[in-house]
Amino acid sequence: MTMRWIGPDPLLAVGDMGFLVENYNESTGGSQFFLRDTPAYTNRSHEPRLSGWCGTWNNIGTHGHGMARVIRVARNGRALVSSLEGAELAAALEEFGYPELMPAKPAAQAA
Repeated sequence: MTMRWIGPDPLLAVGDMGFLVENYNESTGGSQFFLRDTPAYTNRSHEPRLSGWCGTWNNIGTHGHGMARVIRVARNGRALVSSLEGAELAAALEEFGYPELMPAKPAAQAA
């Protein structure tokens, strides 16, 4: 379980879930994280991606970081989010309409 602070976003509340997407500015080295209802999409094939690099446009790289749930909101609007894994991730992907993004189990765990 990975946790990170994102925002500020005054619309986030404890319990909110979404796709954690990072926009990385290659010119300044700054990053912004967003909790969205849709996953990051690759910039060439326009395919949704749960995790990984999706492409760069105007020196802004887009990366998917899975799905996360808000577990705490600070007074200044920043939110502490925790990554979703396992059955919780599968249920969230189903709820958001992207069950095909569930990572496949490694062969050793599939049995």
